[in-house]
Amino acid sequence: MNTRGIRILDPKTGKLVRVCRGPGVTGTCPFARRNGVVPCAGQLISPPDADHRFWPLTVPPNHRYCELGWNSLALACLAEAEDCRNKWQAGAESETRRVLARAAGGDPRYAKMTTAELRTTGLWRWRLSTSAIQLQKAEEKQRERARVYLDFAEFRRLSTLQLR
Repeated sequence: MNTRGIRILDPKTGKLVRVCRGPGVTGTCPFARRNGVVPCAGQLISPPDADHRFWPLTVPPNHRYCELGWNSLALACLAEAEDCRNKWQAGAESETRRVLARAAGGDPRYAKMTTAELRTTGLWRWRLSTSAIQLQKAEEKQRERARVYLDFAEFRRLSTLQLR
């Protein structure tokens, strides 16, 4: 998500009121007023080229928190899930190569197996390994977290539609 030009829109007309950069590195609004209220309170917010399923969001009046973090968290979780998936796939390929190399080296356990059977054996050996199981669980956990964050963003969007 591009947070360099978050559009703040009038809730009645949908016209652009101002633009902000989104939350700072701490996740808080750098432009919050002295009382902590964010400048987009009571307005709609949306990044440029936003996914219409999740944006714009209504920021409640007198709100003190930046709402952009939910989608950013979801994107970070999905990236982590993809990283786990890539590591899992690399491990499966590595174990398959190891089984093929042992068969080529004359290991009697693999002597009568075809190439397809050797590949299947490598995949099964990997799937049952502790590393593969941990990576699979980590991927599922990150995908579930992303789903929760996106569900919250969608809930906020549906709340916005009901207010219009």
